[in-house]
Amino acid sequence: MILNQISVERVRFTCTGCGQTWTVDYGVQHVEDGYGHDRDYYSYDGLPCPDPTAPGATLCPACSHGRLVVTIAARRATPAVAGTRTGDRGTRPGPSKTAERAAAPLPTGTDQGQM
Repeated sequence: MILNQISVERVRFTCTGCGQTWTVDYGVQHVEDGYGHDRDYYSYDGLPCPDPTAPGATLCPACSHGRLVVTIAARRATPAVAGTRTGDRGTRPGPSKTAERAAAPLPTGTDQGQM
């Protein structure tokens, strides 16, 4: 598989049953399978999850209704590494940087956070 892009997508849900509206930030890896087919892999709080825009994948937290209007409210993309010189393998993080990353908490406040 070829990783093309990593993004954070803020998805807005509106329940057609009770009108409740909420937003959630998802991590998305956009990849190509080597045969020209694109695939998206979603995660929430660092854990794999189904595509939140698929019918029935998300239920309303207020009334458990499954019919939702789903829109991408915002998106921040990071392209995969491309166009590097031969032999350029990026920066190798030192042990302290690796430990700091491992100990860092996940961002919170996805419902009110800024992108």
